[in-house]
Amino acid sequence: MQAGKVSVVIPVYNGERYIGDAIRSVQAQTYPASEIIVVDDGSSDGTREALQPFAGSICYLQQHHAGVGAARNLGVAHASGDLIAFLDADDLWLPEKLQLQTGYFREHPDYALVYTDMSMFDEAGILHPSVKQWLGMTLPSGWIFKQLFAETLFAADSVMVRREYLQRVGSFDESLRSGEDYHMWLRLARHYQFGYIDRPLLMYRQHPGMTTRTLGSASALPDGVPWEAVVIEKIVELYPEAVRELGASTVRQRLARTHFFLGCRRLAENNHRQARQSLGRALRYWHWELRYHIFYLASFFTPAQLARLKRLVRKPQLAGPSPQARTGTLG
Repeated sequence: MQAGKVSVVIPVYNGERYIGDAIRSVQAQTYPASEIIVVDDGSSDGTREALQPFAGSICYLQQHHAGVGAARNLGVAHASGDLIAFLDADDLWLPEKLQLQTGYFREHPDYALVYTDMSMFDEAGILHPSVKQWLGMTLPSGWIFKQLFAETLFAADSVMVRREYLQRVGSFDESLRSGEDYHMWLRLARHYQFGYIDRPLLMYRQHPGMTTRTLGSASALPDGVPWEAVVIEKIVELYPEAVRELGASTVRQRLARTHFFLGCRRLAENNHRQARQSLGRALRYWHWELRYHIFYLASFFTPAQLARLKRLVRKPQLAGPSPQARTGTLG
């Protein structure tokens, strides 16, 4: 394997609309990828036809629809580079991404993974130039398992990883249809150091067909459990010593937050019955948080009753603090 040789793996499922732009963003890199591996996860639209203009410049693989984890595993299995970079079919890279990440690896030969900040955009333009700044995040380098356990931190297609280290910890968990990437990064972070480049080198597209793509825990699996909760449970089972290191209360609070945020989303969607289920689970994990109780009680109101209550809370009073000083809301 040639040092610094980069294989790009692009899983795609019914991505005819965006896949061409994704590939062109790889071809525009100032540090050229040695190969672009596109794994078609059983698309039923015109994805194959959309890839025809790139027939001579990509490696095209097909599989029956088995999920993004299986698609990434197939791509990695066919990769020849010592560095692997992942790109989703509906996202884009800025031209210097591969150059800056390979440069970081040359300076840190013992690091397993390098990730970057990202921007968010839709058809109208840039929504957030820096997700780090938008969310007020602190993005660390080094031994980051504790911080990564606390929150997801980065998207899969901001990542470049050493293939050797990826193979050491095993493949993506194909039983996970959401969060298989977060599961992988946590496994890597238990054993190796990560690097961070403080530039938004990934453009993360927002569009109606995103399905389960998410930056946080407000997305449920078919059984109503947040995908992050499933990943955390698997990591705790795999690394029981992590519970002692982090503290059992930290683990319970982490699980509680995933159910709380899902409950808040369902409450905002006026799905109060399912909101109550999620918020009740949050309370079972961590009943010390006052806002969990408040939102759980709010789920017993009808949407119309809750809307009236919100208006009452926000209504300026004849005496008392200015409207700008009032912050009381239920969602």
